[in-house]
Amino acid sequence: MNSLIIIITIISITIGIFIGALIVWFIYFWRRREIVDSLVKPEDVIGLSGTVEIPFDTNSKGKVRVNIKGSIVDLVSLTDESRQFEQGDRIFIIQVKGNKVWVVGEDSISQYNHWIINNE
Repeated sequence: MNSLIIIITIISITIGIFIGALIVWFIYFWRRREIVDSLVKPEDVIGLSGTVEIPFDTNSKGKVRVNIKGSIVDLVSLTDESRQFEQGDRIFIIQVKGNKVWVVGEDSISQYNHWIINNE
């Protein structure tokens, strides 16, 4: 009876070690295939919409908040539009230069899309 318990214990431990090693091997290769890239490139930012956090206009800098790759990021912002952007306004990023973004109001994009649709 004792030898049967010892044999079952050895088999159980062997199977447990084998399955554990198999899971570790699977996770190892799964993580090697996963691409982790937290670097924010200009092409990741252009075309995103966000919210004004610090008001600005043509003559001053402000700050906008956008969601980039699942992270909330605040960016220094400028505009060529002749309007004042207030906190909470929705914006659209059209250009990146260095660590600054150029934005337009989302309403400007809507007007542009409306104009394109009506002139086709």
